[in-house]
Amino acid sequence: MDANQTSVATIDLMLSQQELAKRWGRSEAAIGLASAVGTGPRYVKIDGAIRYPAEEVQRYERACLFFEPAEVAFRMVIS
Repeated sequence: MDANQTSVATIDLMLSQQELAKRWGRSEAAIGLASAVGTGPRYVKIDGAIRYPAEEVQRYERACLFFEPAEVAFRMVIS
């Protein structure tokens, strides 16, 4: 499945701005601002309400993973 396709099972699981703010320990305003400037996860706007597909939230979280330099060097050595 490519990034532009969403499965029916995933579309059923969406987070509100409030739920995402709670998940990340951020304010709803911070989540809203990230959406407004395009720096957060992809979202769907339905009847004026913004919803975040769980798959997109998880994809964004994986993209934000930080590896310690020692861990990156270790992975290069064992590869």
